Amino acid sequence: MAKPNKKVETSPRGGDEVLKLVLGASLPRPDSDSPQGEKTKYAVRFADRMAEELAADLAPLFPGIEASTARTAPSSKGKKQLDINFSTPKLGLALGISLKSVHIREGGNAGRYTHNMKRNDEELGIEATIYHERQPYAVMVAILFLPFDSCLDAKTKTTPSSFGSWVRKLRARVGRSEPDDRTSLFEKGYIGLYEPDGGALAFFDIQAAPPKQGIPRRDGELSGTDGFPRRLLSYEELTGQIYAAYQQRNHTEFRWEDGEVEILSPEEEDS
Repeated sequence: MAKPNKKVETSPRGGDEVLKLVLGASLPRPDSDSPQGEKTKYAVRFADRMAEELAADLAPLFPGIEASTARTAPSSKGKKQLDINFSTPKLGLALGISLKSVHIREGGNAGRYTHNMKRNDEELGIEATIYHERQPYAVMVAILFLPFDSCLDAKTKTTPSSFGSWVRKLRARVGRSEPDDRTSLFEKGYIGLYEPDGGALAFFDIQAAPPKQGIPRRDGELSGTDGFPRRLLSYEELTGQIYAAYQQRNHTEFRWEDGEVEILSPEEEDS
C-alpha cells in the first residue's frame, strides 16, 4: 500500500457540505421520547456515513484509508471494529479514528447531553489499549459529536455546560505523545459540534482550554503559546491536524546548515 503523500494539491470539502450529507443519510432523527434502540440506530447511521465522508477527504493524504463497512483492524485481541483505519505493510495500523456521539438530550429539552459519559470514556480507553498494545506507533484519534446547544445547557451560573463537562472528562483520555506512553490514551481528541439542521460543523481540540459555558470562539489565533488552538477548527483544519499528528509520529525533521529543512520518512532515516 502506498505511503501518505508528502504534498497534496486537493483540499477537502467544506464541513457544511459534509454535515448535510451525513445528516441526510442518518434520517430519521429520533427525539428524546424515542425508544433507545432508535437512538442507537441513528448514532450508528451517523457514524457510518461520517466515517465514509471523513475517509474520502483523508484519502488524498492516506491512500487506501478505509471506513464504514471495512471498520476492522488488527489489535491485541484480534480483529476489532474501528470507524476509520489506515494501515501499511511496514507500519501495520498507522492511523485509527474512533467516532462517538450523543445526539439527543436526556429526558427532553430540560435535560443535558452528559448521559453515557462513563460508557463512552471506558470504550475509548479499551479501543486505545487494544490497538496500541499491538501497534504502539499507531496514531489514534477520538472524535465525539455533540449538537451546538450542548454548549448552552449549564444549570447554574457556576456549573459547566454539557460540552464543558465532556472536555473535562475526556481531557485525561488524550495527549499520548510518545510510543511508550500509556496505551489507553489517544494521541489526539476532538469534539465535533454541529447544528442538527445542517447549518454548521466545527471541531474543538480536547487539549485546549474550553469555555465553562457558551460556544467556543470561532475566530482568533489558531494556536496559543501552549500549542493548542484558541478557537474552533474547521473541517478542513481538522483533517490537516490529523495529518500533522501522523507526520509528527512517523517522520523526522532534519535541518541543514543553510536552513533547508527535510522531512524524513522512517525508510529514509534507515538509509
